[in-house]
Parts: sequence; C-alpha cells; structure tokens
Amino acid sequence: MHPPSPQPTRKPRADGIQARERILSAALGLFVERGYASTPVRDIAHAAGVNIAAIAYYFGDKAGLYRAALFEPVHGAGEALPPFDAPGLPLREALHLYMRTCLQPLVQGADTLLSVRLRLRESFEPTGMLQEEQGIREQMHARLLALLQRHLGLAAPDRELQALTFSIFALIAYPYHGRDKIRAADPGLLDAPDAIAHWAERLAGYAGAMADFEAARRGIALPTPGNAP
Repeated sequence: MHPPSPQPTRKPRADGIQARERILSAALGLFVERGYASTPVRDIAHAAGVNIAAIAYYFGDKAGLYRAALFEPVHGAGEALPPFDAPGLPLREALHLYMRTCLQPLVQGADTLLSVRLRLRESFEPTGMLQEEQGIREQMHARLLALLQRHLGLAAPDRELQALTFSIFALIAYPYHGRDKIRAADPGLLDAPDAIAHWAERLAGYAGAMADFEAARRGIALPTPGNAP
C-alpha cells in the first residue's frame, strides 16, 4: 500500500489569527492583573469577544493559554546582544550590557511587556509553568554574581555580594512593575525613542555606584578607569 498523499497546507484564516491574538492579549492583561488562579476562562473570553470554545480550539485549556502567555511574546523578541560578562569588559560597560539585555522587552510591544510582567508575578505566585526556565534565570544571576566577584577581586562570593547582586537586579524590576506610575509622572521616561537606552545607561551608573560602595565598605582599592586590567 502506498502512503496517503499529503494534504495541501492551508494558510491560517486571517480572522482566526486575529481571534487568537485577541485571546492572548486579553489573557495577558487579566493574568497580570489577577493571577492565574483568579482569572476564569469565561472572563478572558468576554474580554476577547469570543466564546469559550475558541479558547479550547486555539490553546486547549486555561493552562495552555497561560503557558502561551508566558512564552510566546518573549521568545525570539529583540536583537542579539553580546554577553555582558565577556572577559576583559570594564564593569560599567558590562553593567550597561546587562541592563540593555534585561530592559529590551520594554520596547518589544505591549504583549511582550505584559508577558515579562507576568513572569515577574510568577516569582511570588508560582504556577510551576516557568520551571523549565528556572535554570536560565539562575544562570543570569550566577553570571552577574561572578562578574561582581571578579570586579571586587574576591576569592569567593559571600552573603554581602549576594545582597549586592539582588539589589542590582531590583533596579530592573521597577520599570516593569511601576510602568504605569512612571508613565503617569512623565510619559517621555518610557515612550521617547531613546528612552530605554537612557534607562540602561542610568541604571548601569547606579549599579556601578553600588559596586563602588561595596568596595569602599570592604576597604578594597579599585583600579581607576583607564587603568583597569
């Protein structure tokens, strides 16, 4: 017997693509606002202007929709940046690259930003659906920790260095969590064409000052700019 002839590939209908995008956008907004457990599927369907069957058709179930909200807008977005912890890179340049890497989703559109905010919510209301990326997050933390350890010339990381690493990460969190408040205070802080570049430069400066303070607190004499090894 011959294998069955392959069926011709059909292009997805434009109205179907739009319905799926509406569902995903509506789900992102509600999941960020209420969390996974407190967001009924019927509320998502109502916000998207579809029936519940459409959610089942495109995403399978609520868990499938939540997983899509976590992963689809973020993966593949943004330009590729060089590693922030490349050997020989001065700390300020390294921190600037780190900030740019972490702040990139802010310029990738509303859904990408909501997805990142949803991921931040996972840190205090975990569903377990980001468990597969836990290693990536831990790796980013370990890389920043190692960068600071190298800069301060420490033999091994300690509790205070961990505190410094988490404090630098905290600088990044607020532009996501406090986006609405920042925009209300001055829309140009986030909406200007070069806003994210300025945020990256500003936060890198703050983070560098924090590292300098930690060095001074420990009595570590750092090389002056231009004379770093």
